[in-house]
Amino acid sequence: MTMKKTSQSFTVFILFCIIILLIAFSKEAKEGAVRGIELCEGIIIPSLLPVLIVSNTLIRLKSSPLSAILFGLISGYPAGAVLTCSLYNDGVISSKEAERIMSFNFCGGCAFIISAVGSIIYRSATAGVILFASCALSSVVIALFRFPLKSFKQKEKASNSVNLSNALCAATESAVKSIAVMSAYIILFSALLGIITIPKWATPLIEITNGICDSKTLITLPFCAFFLSFGGLCIHFQLLPFLNKMKIKYYVFLFYRLLGASLSFFICKIIMLFFPNTELASASLSQTVTFEASKLGSGLSMIMIIGCAVVVFDLENRKQSLLHNA
Repeated sequence: MTMKKTSQSFTVFILFCIIILLIAFSKEAKEGAVRGIELCEGIIIPSLLPVLIVSNTLIRLKSSPLSAILFGLISGYPAGAVLTCSLYNDGVISSKEAERIMSFNFCGGCAFIISAVGSIIYRSATAGVILFASCALSSVVIALFRFPLKSFKQKEKASNSVNLSNALCAATESAVKSIAVMSAYIILFSALLGIITIPKWATPLIEITNGICDSKTLITLPFCAFFLSFGGLCIHFQLLPFLNKMKIKYYVFLFYRLLGASLSFFICKIIMLFFPNTELASASLSQTVTFEASKLGSGLSMIMIIGCAVVVFDLENRKQSLLHNA
């Protein structure tokens, strides 16, 4: 009990110190928070929210570990944990199986890595593909040892009672909450990074979006792959509630994050042997990054428009069916 009280007192002391820093250096904290908001608005929301909504909708219509892993790979960091936790809550998988899935179901989304990091930050779509391939293959390697494909047999649950409109509404609410939490953490860590000076190489370990997208000097692709697979402590904090719900110990999750990051580093090194002429832009990031990143939403917005059309069509069919039955 004494140890617990000591730990709580220490936590309160640390939080009190953070509050004092935020007040004493309010200008720097504000500037950092503004950068965090710009990153969320220009990169995180347009590149992740639409895909997360669609993938979450499909998971609610038909729950299976394989679909959760595939959409976790496509959608990005929070999606893997959100979808895996959804399977756990539905009773499709056990806590032990959730732990095995979360050992590799953690990857930056293809839209974020290829479009945002590759095409916008590194000015090279090829660089984005190399980074995503490195992170994805790292997850695949761990998956082959932790969760063989034969384990997916008899692990599927169809949600026949959920129609498309209900699934989409629930998925949208869940996705918005996930994005809101993710954005809040990014803004908080951005504000703290505006106050506290840390080595540039360590920034991605704290907050991946700031560390890569807001860096003045681009890091090499293998190290970028390492940081993307690790995810940063900011992402880890976002996933803690889901890990707790699934009864997964954080130190187990952290071990596989370090393992996955190391694998991504060496896989990227190997891939780059086949692309020796890959050029990385060395210019410092301009203020047009946010504007260009916002273009990511143009194509993804079409998905939302099509989705709305499908919902309207579904609702109209149900209305006609009710009138016909009446």
